[in-house]
Amino acid sequence: MTQERTEQETRREFDRREFLKLAGLGAGGVIVLVACGTGEPGTATTSAGAATGPTGAGGPATAVPGKEVTLLYVSNLAEYTTSYRQLFDVFEDQYPGIKVELETFNEDTEGAYLARVAGGLLPAMEELPDNSGRRINKDNYLEYVNLSETTFPWFDRWTYDVKNEWADTFGLPGPRSLSPFQGIIVSFVYHKDVMDRYGWDPQNDVKTLDDLETFLDDLEAKVADDPEINLAWDRAWVNGFMYLRYMNLVPVAFPDGTRERQTDCWMGRAKFNAPDSPYRHTFEYTKEALARGWNKDNWWNRSWEGDMESEFIAKKTAMVIHGPWIFDKALAADPSLELRGFPFPSVDGKKTILHMEAPLTDAGTVIRAGNEETDYWAETQEMFNWFFSPETTEARAQIEGRGLVYKLDEPLDLQAPQHQFLVKLLGKPPFENVVLDNGPWGAQRAAPFQISGSPGPWDVGGGSFNDTFIAAIKGDITIQEALDVAQANWDKSYEGLPA
Repeated sequence: MTQERTEQETRREFDRREFLKLAGLGAGGVIVLVACGTGEPGTATTSAGAATGPTGAGGPATAVPGKEVTLLYVSNLAEYTTSYRQLFDVFEDQYPGIKVELETFNEDTEGAYLARVAGGLLPAMEELPDNSGRRINKDNYLEYVNLSETTFPWFDRWTYDVKNEWADTFGLPGPRSLSPFQGIIVSFVYHKDVMDRYGWDPQNDVKTLDDLETFLDDLEAKVADDPEINLAWDRAWVNGFMYLRYMNLVPVAFPDGTRERQTDCWMGRAKFNAPDSPYRHTFEYTKEALARGWNKDNWWNRSWEGDMESEFIAKKTAMVIHGPWIFDKALAADPSLELRGFPFPSVDGKKTILHMEAPLTDAGTVIRAGNEETDYWAETQEMFNWFFSPETTEARAQIEGRGLVYKLDEPLDLQAPQHQFLVKLLGKPPFENVVLDNGPWGAQRAAPFQISGSPGPWDVGGGSFNDTFIAAIKGDITIQEALDVAQANWDKSYEGLPA
């Protein structure tokens, strides 16, 4: 990253007093979007703050006089590096003797980070990403600390029984991870001024699947004649996003693709390769998108950040399908951008489900096992407890732009762009027929019954199904053949399912 880029981002950094207001640590003031930092993968940053803030559960750490402890916090959210650095500056000021080293990675560098962990790196705290396919289950739960055996004081703040949900699901001691956030919301995201130039208002114009096809055909034609735009609807491939989000959101547009019918496949009550399989819709729609030029050839070879995100942020792409992060990344890079979103529409437009995942119980913030044996275990617990205090949780909600399943003392006035330009419009024009459904998906229901080391239908972690999916949408094999592979994978992956 160039020095010029760093200086530009520095000029956009949020004023410290304003950040304290955002975090609920200052007096009054509106809550606004925080610009992101450099987000260089594998870069650790440290600094000592001079702000004042709330005391975390248990009071300031009782460090030995003259002793300074440095704790490593690792996050997959590189786009929020600056904001989290400011947040940890507040922690450092309130907890004398504890410094926080902040390191981030992204989708494209996660493997390198995990290799370092395998080589002995032991963070004090880290974020287990909800978009990587890594989940805490019966095979790996011992890699993480049982949080019910720590000093954690905030379990009663969740809107559900977070202390026992994972433990009851798997029949194992837990929880091993915590997240205060609602599930990720995924939609189409577009540049409003580009669509205005093309004569389209997707939020109002795209109500049904037929509307979407008309829109995409015209969008592709308009982009072909526009020297400023390279791609109409750009896509890239990350297994977690592909199989945990896109694979699920297309079927719910159809009457026979509901969340319940998808769950039936995962729980063995229906077949992935049946003639009426809900997942057939995902393959058929993706194949059509390729054939009609809505998605370009070899889009699956494009990198998530380096190609898709960067070109959308540079306004060389009209539209992507993404979660909340692209709003924040794009606006941090260029606050003048006008971004809007709309859901993948239903067949008839009478009821459209805006894709939303269930709250995480098997990913989120974790403490890796082994920290209990360190000399800084008490300080690690202090930081973890502070991280989930009401004041810090509210600040994190504003930073990441996500709603909460955590009870604050005052209602959350979420200022995130995805919320402002999409979610808060639900139930009223133009989205009077759009609803959220945040129940668990089939993969979450079936997770306790998955055989150790098995792939599951899509092999999210191993990637062995990727070539099969690509071959099906290219027409090299039939969709039926691809679904037969998925069913065969499922057959060898689950046991003990309830009748």
